[in-house]
Formats: sequence, C-alpha cells, structure tokens
Amino acid sequence: MSAAGAPNYSKFQVIKRVSDKKEGNKEKKVDIPGKVIGLNYYESLYSPMVTANFLEVDTGGTVDNEKTGFAGTLKDGLPVEGFEEVLLNVKTTYGKLDWRGKKRRFVIIGSPYNQDESTKQVSFFPMISINAMKSSSKPVTRDYYETEISMQVTRILANAKLPFKPKNIEKTSNVLKVSGNNEVPLDVILKLCPKAVPIDGDPGYFFFENSEGFNFRSIHGMIRDGYEAHRDGRYAAERTYTYMVGLKANLNNNENDFNVLLPPTVRRDQDQINAIKMGQYNIRVCTRNIVTGNVEEKIINVFNNDKTVTLGEKNKDNIQNDQIEANPEDNAFNYCRTYTYPLIPGLEENQVVSDVSTSSIKNNPANYHPRAIMRYGLIHAQLVNIIVPHNGLLSVGQLIKLNIENITADPKIEKPFNDHRSGYYLIMHLCHSFNEKNSFTSLTLCRDTYGKPRKF
Repeated sequence: MSAAGAPNYSKFQVIKRVSDKKEGNKEKKVDIPGKVIGLNYYESLYSPMVTANFLEVDTGGTVDNEKTGFAGTLKDGLPVEGFEEVLLNVKTTYGKLDWRGKKRRFVIIGSPYNQDESTKQVSFFPMISINAMKSSSKPVTRDYYETEISMQVTRILANAKLPFKPKNIEKTSNVLKVSGNNEVPLDVILKLCPKAVPIDGDPGYFFFENSEGFNFRSIHGMIRDGYEAHRDGRYAAERTYTYMVGLKANLNNNENDFNVLLPPTVRRDQDQINAIKMGQYNIRVCTRNIVTGNVEEKIINVFNNDKTVTLGEKNKDNIQNDQIEANPEDNAFNYCRTYTYPLIPGLEENQVVSDVSTSSIKNNPANYHPRAIMRYGLIHAQLVNIIVPHNGLLSVGQLIKLNIENITADPKIEKPFNDHRSGYYLIMHLCHSFNEKNSFTSLTLCRDTYGKPRKF
C-alpha cells in the first residue's frame, strides 16, 4: 500500500454532552467514519494549539433526534451547535493520527458550515485541541519567582494540567520573575519565548503543541537535536525526501513514498549570511539605568559566530563579531537599527530583576532581545512549500533532509542534486490531509543558510 493511498478511519466519533432533568448529565456518541470525505490536521511553530477540520456528507439516518424521533443528519439530528468533542484515529502506511485520549481530542468550535441539497447535506466542521479550550478557563493567578524560565513554563503547564513531556521543555540559562496577571497560560508562556536563552545557543524560543503535547523549544535546540537524529541514523530514512521530475508520476507506487510529489514552491529566498558579512546585522544598543542615571551606548553584531548553529554553510572567517564589539568607534555609522532600553532596577514588569540597593542589573533585555529578533528573522531566510505522501511520523520542529534535482546541461549521474538548494530544513508548518482516495502531508520548511553544513 502506498503512503499516498486512502486513509483508514478506525475511529471517528462525535460526542455531545447533554443535560437531562431525569437522567442528569449524559453523553451521546455518534460514529461517522464512513461519512467523512475529508480531514485536515494542522501543526505550526507559531501556534500553541493544534487545529483540524473535517468534511462530512450525510444522507440522513445518522442520528435520531430525541425530541422528534426523526432520523436526521449529524448536524441537525444531534444537533451540532458547538463544543462537541471528536475522537479520531487515522492509520496510513507511515504512522497514524491518534487523538482519542482524555487530553488528546478535538472540540468543534461554533456551528458548522453546511450546504443542503434534496438528498444530502455537506457539512464542514472546524476544530481545535481540547487543551486550548480547557486552558482558557484556567488563568494564571499566581506569580512565579526568580528561577529558570524553563522551570516556570513547566510549573505553569503542570498547574493548568496541560499535557507535556519533560524532554520537550528545553532548559534555559536565564532567570526572571513572571506575573500571571490572570492571563491564559498559553499567552503567558508565549510572552516568555523571546526572553528565554538556551544553555548553549542564541535566544529565541517557540511554544507550540503537537501530538506529544506542548513544547517549549529554542531554534538552536531544534536544529541541534535534528542533526543528532540524522547523524546516528534515528528517523533519518523517514525524514529524507527527494524531488526529481522522473520519479513523481505514480502515487500507487511504494517507491514514491519519500519523493516530493510537486515542484517545491519557494516563498522566500534571501541570502542572510551575505547581509551579515556586509554589516546589516550591526545594531546600536542604548541603555539607561533610571536609578543611577548611567547611560551606555555600543554597536554590536548580533550574529554570535561561536554559538549560532545554522542549517547550511557558515563562513566564520568573514564575520568579525569580536572586532566590531572591540572597536565601536570605527563603526559609529555602520548599523541598521537602534534598540533603546530603560533599565529600572526592581521593576519586575519590565523583567529587569535586580537589587535596588546596589542598582545591579541581573536580567538586562539588551543582552537577549536583539539577538532573539535576529534569530527569528534568520531562520525565515528561505521558505519552501512541498507536498509529500502522508507521513504521520513528521511533526513541526523536526529537521528533514531535502534533495532537489540539479538543473544542468551536464550529465546528472555525477551530480544529481543541487548543493545550493538541497540540505536540511526545519518544519515550520505541517498539514496532514486526507480525502477518499489519497493521503498527503504538506510542509512549510524554513532555513537560515544555503547548502549543506560542512560537518555533514
């Protein structure tokens, strides 16, 4: 069976909770696997919640209306009015989409869209993860005092009873105090992303949900772990795809399971490394301590050539980070942006934690905020969309290796793949899409540099 073949819905159930004066609260369950003609499942590094939707064709007789006894469609007979829960399990050749657990299921948001005909009703049901729904009713009411940001994220998720694996909460090196201010847990954690600094890399975190629960991961950590997985062979075969025109024709052929089905669509193509070499990442940072009146101004290069791990080639010889910081007077007009930070010792709302009596700054935003902005921008230098046969083993935050055909008049046998376009990419957005006959995975890939890293 090809990975692009028809999906197998072993479970597709809609649950409506109703309140009855005589019987109390009860559940009404309706199984609809044979009526679903389309399902889309979405993950994104930008989203702290998984979303999905499905399309159902109903000719009636699906569910009996308790008031009239009339056998109607799912939408009208249940009826579906919003907040119904959905359990599903979809199996294909590579992996499965299993959302049947207590903390792993979907909730229908709002009344579905429908089109009625004389003999059938076509309905579209938008859904979100139940965790996003439940977390909205659990505001963060307490303060989390000075400790690592990763520990605070762990405590916030645990107190809200949201699912996560400890390995997916990447440890941070900086500490601060976080005030909940009665905000939703997901919003509180999202605000910590640009403030978190990993143990051994540049700042810049993403907070997102996938099939394993919630993740708090740095760009540096995702790239590092992806390299390790490919280096020792773990998942390397399932995360390597090839695009060659002569191999994309037959979806029923198992040999095409790891081929890109359509030409990759390049959405963005910037050479950020050359921009860095030309000084476009030199910035001017100005700080003023409100208590002491001390003002500091310096020009730095936010590209840290010692710690930054990139997805492609990186020429360290031409990035003079140390020289720029050592001789700011020689670069007084060679910067592209100015950042200004008022430092107020003891003002926790600004995340400047310090001892007011000594006016010492322990968590200066000038040390991490500009670098985080740089890293977020750098990872989006190249954006590519691809469509492949369904692979349930893929998730956002993973690294995949993409081999793209070399366009040349010379024989391709000696060099079949383009070294400039081919290489490692980070999965930024993901969609598992199923219809009656086929199963696909659409990926938006991002990368900061061209080519393949030299160590590989």
